[in-house]
Amino acid sequence: MRLDTGAAHRWQTDIDDGGQVERDTLSMRLAVDKAVAPDLRLGLAAGHGERRYRFDGETGFGALKPWSNVRELRLSGSLNWTVDERWNLFAMPTIRWFAEEGADLSDGQISGLIAAASYRVNDRLSLGPGFGLFSELEGEVDWFPILAIDWKLTDTLALRTGSGFAATEGPGLVLDWQPLEHWSLLLGARYEKARFRLDDKGVAAGGVGQETAVPVYFGATRHFGRQLRLSLIAGVEFSGELRLEDADGRLIDKTRYDPAPFGIATLGLLF
Repeated sequence: MRLDTGAAHRWQTDIDDGGQVERDTLSMRLAVDKAVAPDLRLGLAAGHGERRYRFDGETGFGALKPWSNVRELRLSGSLNWTVDERWNLFAMPTIRWFAEEGADLSDGQISGLIAAASYRVNDRLSLGPGFGLFSELEGEVDWFPILAIDWKLTDTLALRTGSGFAATEGPGLVLDWQPLEHWSLLLGARYEKARFRLDDKGVAAGGVGQETAVPVYFGATRHFGRQLRLSLIAGVEFSGELRLEDADGRLIDKTRYDPAPFGIATLGLLF
């Protein structure tokens, strides 16, 4: 069983059509997996998180103050099947509830699947295609490609498929260097997307809020045996975009924001 918890802060940045935005994120995840056969491993995970937005300004998107605190719950399973000496299949079905405080979490429910097939080229390289497929709030099904890769460039340096923080969707890659026995240094980038139901009191009552960005980050992880690890990450979000839709999915406003620095601290406990 594993418990992961963390907090992130993105500093205030200017919105293109007016105002500023700042965000804090909290997240917790509990996961368990078990080998049910020599070639098959199954898992189950549950998580909770919150995004706290602060909009400011007298014009544009900042003046709208379209949403504030957004809550999310998630439940996912995992399947890891070693087909033979070369092929490995992975699948993770997921249900998420993502909604602003004051809105019913059930109104922000989406479901999806992340799956990939990996081929072991040699002892140092495994790679293959994958995809993410998710339902959308007031929209069409959303999908994105994934490159499943685990490439040991040297004995201490590896390139891997990267995961995100909290409930965001999107593919990523991370370069992992282990210069010392208990230390890892990370350099990564990914595409992130968060889409959530709004309450019935704002400028888009019962509508949908959306944020997308491309974070590029550097981090350090300290391992304390097998049971505990602490990670500190710093980076910048590029290509940030905010989108506001009404309850029928019609666009009300859309704008970008300037590159924004962020920091993350996470703690992982294995027990």
